[in-house]
Amino acid sequence: MRKISINRAILLTTSALALGLTATTAQAAPFIVKLNSDFSDTPVSFGFMGGTFTFSGTGDIFGPLAVSTRGNAAVRNVFGSPSVDFVNRGTVTYDDSTLGGYGSFPRATAAPYSNGDNFLGLRVGSAGNYFYGFAYTTNTTLNSFGFQTTPNTAITATAGGVPEPATWALMLLGFGALGWAMRSRKPRLRSAGLSYA
Repeated sequence: MRKISINRAILLTTSALALGLTATTAQAAPFIVKLNSDFSDTPVSFGFMGGTFTFSGTGDIFGPLAVSTRGNAAVRNVFGSPSVDFVNRGTVTYDDSTLGGYGSFPRATAAPYSNGDNFLGLRVGSAGNYFYGFAYTTNTTLNSFGFQTTPNTAITATAGGVPEPATWALMLLGFGALGWAMRSRKPRLRSAGLSYA
């Protein structure tokens, strides 16, 4: 029978948990792309599942964002124009129950009151399903965009890089294992130092 040291056993257990946690959360996790691209002079486009979104500047101080869509792409709209949600209002979730619904805009259409930090709800249709997403803008800068990878599932917009729960769990587990390993270390004998006066 082979003996495994306690530290090696902790390492193996931590690795197994890491693989398990990563595998279970990656299936339903949204992906977020950070861009920090200025669209005041040159439009910025990105695509997902056959739909294309293009962000461009309007030159208006209160509504600097204009959006156009191609393919099966749509954005949140209220009263026939793209509608943004202010970041400082708290959590914003986009799905099929979003106020105003979604619409396609083949030509660049201004989003009123899009100055400051805002979220814009996105939706792409594919094979009878919808994939919900968001874009995070600051005036004429597209900071990031994200999409849910599971069809017909809501997405919660985020302005910062918030780690996934699996990342937090692995980090805490790693710190715990490191602390336990340091605590269980045997103290080393120190030799008495001689000093001459």
